Amino acid sequence: MVKFWKKGDKVYVLDVTGYTCPYPVIYMKNALGRIGPGETLEVIFDNPPSCETLPEAATEDGHEVVSLDKIGSGLWRLIVRRR
Repeated sequence: MVKFWKKGDKVYVLDVTGYTCPYPVIYMKNALGRIGPGETLEVIFDNPPSCETLPEAATEDGHEVVSLDKIGSGLWRLIVRRR
């Protein structure tokens, strides 16, 4: 189940663990459409190909990729600032 919540002031989290491509990209784009310009989205995922597809999709849509970090065994966090 996809989880989306507000973590703090202008910071949102999208958890798409358990989903494979293309779903993490689809859910990320939907979540970015729900937040305002300048706000940040943290995407938590466990699908290795998403390490490439999520940042590419965010950049192609004009958003800023702030960071991509491995945060656990088979778990990553992408931080995107909406433009």
